[in-house]
Amino acid sequence: MIGIDREKCVACGACVRDCPVHVLTAGADGFPGVRPEDEDFCLNCQHCLAVCAQGAVTCHDVGFADTLEVAPIPGGAAEAALIRQRRSVRQWGKEPIPEEVWTRLVDSLAWMPTGCNDHRLHFTVVRDSARMEWFRSEMSKTAQKVVRTGLLKLFYPGFRRYMDEIMRGDDVVFRNAPYMIVASTPKDAPCREADPWIALSYFDLLAQANGLGTCWGGFAVHAFKWIRRFRRALKIPKGHMVGAVLLFGPPAVAYARVTRPSPMPVDIL
Repeated sequence: MIGIDREKCVACGACVRDCPVHVLTAGADGFPGVRPEDEDFCLNCQHCLAVCAQGAVTCHDVGFADTLEVAPIPGGAAEAALIRQRRSVRQWGKEPIPEEVWTRLVDSLAWMPTGCNDHRLHFTVVRDSARMEWFRSEMSKTAQKVVRTGLLKLFYPGFRRYMDEIMRGDDVVFRNAPYMIVASTPKDAPCREADPWIALSYFDLLAQANGLGTCWGGFAVHAFKWIRRFRRALKIPKGHMVGAVLLFGPPAVAYARVTRPSPMPVDIL
């Protein structure tokens, strides 16, 4: 589980202090260790591995040689600019996403935070254009049927303003986006409601930082929850529930100004 290389360890206690569940404790000789009765409480968060400057820690078979060096991160002003300038995009270009950007986006998913470090969060990336078109077409036909039954007014009264668009065949669910990512989580996950939204929020900002447009697919979440054949088409693992959907792709619109939204209430205590 957690191993300590005593030839490298200087017994500084950094790993013990940073362990969020306190499974690491210092022994009588000052070296850290895990009592057998505490092993099952380890989250495999690898804080101990990350904080050890000597590279003396191995956590669940991941050691110093498996880690990445700390790299510079964007300054505070750049991050603030990204948040201010991020917009939901609904106009899409046709140019392909470069492979290095695809790799960067997909690889980043391993680092998405989850409650209790529960790494059973599952991501489905729909990259194939024919598959996206299938979802669009089938969703349009299904939505039109639901409108005709009157159930949409009953269960989703907020959808009334979209009924004319649905009956015209407009893509109100996927917004004609070329790609989407769906986050699903086990029903017994400790933070099953929050994890998908948090993870795709990170993905959202990374996609925008790489020149892509994004749009949250709230309607798609409802559709995937209610329609089993769509979940099957996404190959959602058994026992998982769809939690969040993000649409993305090259934008066909450029915004010339940063808006001035109405401030939200903030209490600083």
